[in-house]
Amino acid sequence: MAGKNMPVDMELKKAFQELQGKLINTTQQLKVSDAQIETLKRSIQHSMLVEKEISRLPEDTRVYEGVGRMFMLAGIPEVKNTLEMKVKAADSKIKNIEGTKAYLERNMKESEDSLRELILTKQGRG
Repeated sequence: MAGKNMPVDMELKKAFQELQGKLINTTQQLKVSDAQIETLKRSIQHSMLVEKEISRLPEDTRVYEGVGRMFMLAGIPEVKNTLEMKVKAADSKIKNIEGTKAYLERNMKESEDSLRELILTKQGRG
């Protein structure tokens, strides 16, 4: 029982290939975004732990603050200020990345919906 060979609809084939490429690309971008968010969250956690530890010390205590690959002697208020700025910057980056993720997911859904519409249109003509 040989089945009837259906001609390949080139427009559908192209749309499927584009969607597949977009899906792979978007999935990779989402994984990178998730990794960046995790790194930023760890940085925030680290900053909060350091702040908690130095808060136990007298306010006039001099402590060492990591600057690149070296350490500089600094006052606790300066270190707390630096930590607060790091946390705010990380929070801001996380919000930006989450916005990008939402855009990517929305864009992917729109592409899938467009493909569905194209399939329905082709079936209607069939």
